[in-house]
Amino acid sequence: MAQLPDEVKKAISQQEYFPVATSSGTGVPNVAYIKYLKVIDDKTVLIADNYLSKTRDNILNNGKIAFVVLNSDKGSYQIKGTSERFEKGPMYDEVQRWVPERFPRAAAVVIKVEEIYKGAEKIG
Repeated sequence: MAQLPDEVKKAISQQEYFPVATSSGTGVPNVAYIKYLKVIDDKTVLIADNYLSKTRDNILNNGKIAFVVLNSDKGSYQIKGTSERFEKGPMYDEVQRWVPERFPRAAAVVIKVEEIYKGAEKIG
């Protein structure tokens, strides 16, 4: 399992929307923009399931996930991992606190970071 470097965590904290890629159990890809994504710790990222549909199905059937972060000074980073969806528990409670009430806040998607790339170079 990889650890998020400080420069990647900083880039995540400064980005508003994240292209998040998943794939179905049969390998059909899907990319969606996600607004509510944040770092929990060096190895964990949280996504709020607000309006997920194909992404939700892919997480439930295949769990593999990746997203891209841009850093204007240092280029882009790709974070890959395995995700799990929770409808109760501490991460679900965090989504309820963090995401405004006007959104559905259906579940928490927790990503365990496995690989980090800066361009084509693996950095974690």
